[in-house]
Amino acid sequence: MKYLVMLLALLNFSCSSTKKTPLTSAEDDILIYYSKSPCNGKCPVYDLWIFKDGSIAYSGINNVSVKGKINKKLSKEEFESLKATLTKDPKENITFKRKRDKSITTLNINNKEYKYYTTSASNYIKVLDSKLKDIVSKIMQNTASTI
Repeated sequence: MKYLVMLLALLNFSCSSTKKTPLTSAEDDILIYYSKSPCNGKCPVYDLWIFKDGSIAYSGINNVSVKGKINKKLSKEEFESLKATLTKDPKENITFKRKRDKSITTLNINNKEYKYYTTSASNYIKVLDSKLKDIVSKIMQNTASTI
């Protein structure tokens, strides 16, 4: 009898409705997700989230001058320039073929995920990739100078 009551209690809690958590709310506000994966060498590994309000979240993981989580806000000029670049839709499928010992870049924009190697990306993706790398560089320079 005791086991039956515990089983019913577990079933009751597992079937409760799901609510929108703050994390999923934050996911709805993400404008760009940009990530660099590891390689067998010294490739920088980090994640960058840019939100619709211009705030950014950086997470330095490995082979970067600044490790850990950093939250900042883009300047109005940087944010407007980035949004202007995003108005163009690449309307392309990047053919991705995994290569050994190459860092993979993941870019998530407009609910589309692109995985690519920087050397094989289209012009639009290269321009966007360059802007995002500049943002990461500024984060590292500004943070390293204040440490």
